[in-house]
Amino acid sequence: MAIDLGFDEGGSGDDLLVSVQLGIIKQAKKLKKSWSKRLPEGLPFFHSKDFGNYEGGIFTKANLKRSERSKLLGDLCGFIHDRLIAGITVRISISKYDRLTTQTFRSRHGTAYGFAVNMALMGAYAVCQELGIKPEFNILIEDGHRNSTQVSNILAGLRDLPDRLRELFKDKIMYDLRILTAGLGGKADHPILQCADMLAYAEWQGISNSDPEIWNALRRNPRYKMLRALCDDELITEFVSEGVRYTNLGKKWKAVKKREAKQRISGIQPGDDDDTAGRSQLGEDGYGSGEART
Repeated sequence: MAIDLGFDEGGSGDDLLVSVQLGIIKQAKKLKKSWSKRLPEGLPFFHSKDFGNYEGGIFTKANLKRSERSKLLGDLCGFIHDRLIAGITVRISISKYDRLTTQTFRSRHGTAYGFAVNMALMGAYAVCQELGIKPEFNILIEDGHRNSTQVSNILAGLRDLPDRLRELFKDKIMYDLRILTAGLGGKADHPILQCADMLAYAEWQGISNSDPEIWNALRRNPRYKMLRALCDDELITEFVSEGVRYTNLGKKWKAVKKREAKQRISGIQPGDDDDTAGRSQLGEDGYGSGEART
C-alpha cells in the first residue's frame, strides 16, 4: 500500500515553508480524478497565490467571481479531507541554516530547501508509523524552486541505495522507509501538488496574519491532520552531523567495493573474512554510531 507524497514551498524572504501532502495511492488517484473534473473550464489548476487576486491571475482570466471561487475552494478542500491522510509543513530560516552549514555541505547534502524537504519526509514517516502503514513512498516535488533538481537527485540516490548498504541502517531511524519513485512535476498535471501549494499558502496566511479563507477551509474537517514543525539550531546541527557521517560511510562503501573488485580479479571470492571485516568497520565508524537519516 504505497503512499503518494506531493511537496511544494511557500513563505517569504528568509522565512521558508515546505509542505507535503500524504495520500494512499488509490485514494490519491481518486482525488486526482475528482479534482480535475471539478476545476472549471478555463482554470488550468488551483494556484493559491492568485485566489484573492481580482485584477489578474488565472482565476480572473477564468472569469471566476468571489462566490464561485469560495465554492470551488470548499469543494476542493472536501476532496482533500476525503482522500488524503495529512498535510505537514516545515518552517525554516534560510539565513540560520546558511550560518550553521558550509557551502560544501550545502552542495553535497542540500540547501535549506532540501533540509526542509528532508524534515517533511521524516514527518510523513512518523505519520505512517502512527497509523501502522508501511512507509513506501512515491515522491513528487513541484519543479518551481531553483533547488528542486538537487533534492530530486538526492532522493533518487536514496531510492537506489544498495541492499547491502541499507543493512547497515538496521535498528536506526527510518530504516524501513522505501522510496519507490522520486521526481519533479508541475501543478497543472498533478493535483496533489496543488494540494501542497494550498497547504503551504494557508500556513503562511496564519503566520503573516493575512486573509485566512484558505486556512479556514483546509482545517474545517478534524479527520484531516495539519501538522507543522519549526527547525531550530539543534535540529540543523544534528542534520549536519549526520551528513558528515553519511559522507564518511559513502567513502568507506566505495573502498569496500574497490577491494571486492581486486579480490575478484585475483580469484578471491567476495564474502571472505576480509570482506566481512570491512562491513563491520562501516557499521562502527559510520551510521552505526548514531541515527541514520534517509
